[in-house]
Amino acid sequence: MVVVREAVIRKNTGMTFVVKKSQVMRITGQSTADFVVFNLNDVRERFDQARTKVDQGKIYVSTGDVLISKFNSVMMTIVKDTYQGTHDMEKGMCSTSFYRKWGDKIFKIYGGTWKKLGRKRGAAPKHGCWENLAKALKPWKVRKEDVPSPLNIFQTMVINAKTGSMRYAMTRPKPGTHIDLRAEMDCLVGISACPEGGRGKPLKVVIYKK
Repeated sequence: MVVVREAVIRKNTGMTFVVKKSQVMRITGQSTADFVVFNLNDVRERFDQARTKVDQGKIYVSTGDVLISKFNSVMMTIVKDTYQGTHDMEKGMCSTSFYRKWGDKIFKIYGGTWKKLGRKRGAAPKHGCWENLAKALKPWKVRKEDVPSPLNIFQTMVINAKTGSMRYAMTRPKPGTHIDLRAEMDCLVGISACPEGGRGKPLKVVIYKK
């Protein structure tokens, strides 16, 4: 495999990547990567959580599963996944408004987990993944309101089958944990290294071709 591009995404920042058909993108990290993908030749076609779940009959994706667009096209295939948890497609992404409401309902929902991590009500980032991705995708003329809900790579959520409530599972990626995705069309990928309420870490991205 030949390396096409390597990059490190700093904590609480976003970057974009062109991944041509048949190229493989490897994401390595120890915290959440908010991942979105667009058709490089028509950014109106973009990753869709609902299509990806409904068309495959599952809410978790891993090796052998695909990411599907709003137009029901296969965009990428997960060809390798070393994460020991499940990747989230329910929670969405954090944002400025999410963190501004840190001390209100948001804290009531997730505060138990944050307290275990030593986080306090006021110790929150000033912006989140939605702003990171909107900024990174702006040169590609993707409007901020058109940034889709992401695949949250390396973020495991436990979902109560009866109530539908969610909580963090605290399944942290081990050093070297990575996921490989093969492009099934020419793709524009946006990734935010999630601040995770202050505990986020950088992500490494490598794009390969045969």
